[in-house]
Amino acid sequence: MSSSHHQSLSESCGRAITAVAMVIALVAIVLRASAFSAEPAIPAATTKTVEFVRDIKPLLKAHCLKCHGTSKRAGGLRLDRRDEALNGGDSGPAIVSGKSAESLLVKYVAGLDPDVLMPPEGDKLTDAQIGLLRGWIDQGAKWPDAE
Repeated sequence: MSSSHHQSLSESCGRAITAVAMVIALVAIVLRASAFSAEPAIPAATTKTVEFVRDIKPLLKAHCLKCHGTSKRAGGLRLDRRDEALNGGDSGPAIVSGKSAESLLVKYVAGLDPDVLMPPEGDKLTDAQIGLLRGWIDQGAKWPDAE
């Protein structure tokens, strides 16, 4: 192999390696940027019929009523009484009937607000539980008068 052919081959390999390194660096930059800019996804609403007494009341009792019940109303919000839950607290209506994606309750338990994650202590709601809340709200947030 001649010296000039060897030099030409080395230069071609060098350019190819440089190009591959630049592509890898660009991909890494794009992936890193998307990781920081991606908002948390909101879990899908359940498609099954959701009943307040069976599905929602136990969820609220386990995760919310310690701070938003009869003895304490953090943020001015009470979630153990329908009228007060629908009126909301200091931040506005917690439940927008028929519009779960617009409901603060869903935004806060799903972690969509970077400044507020509910509950602040203890186990967070699972995607399935958030899906139940969303389904209940989308289905009209029906809450029996006796509850």
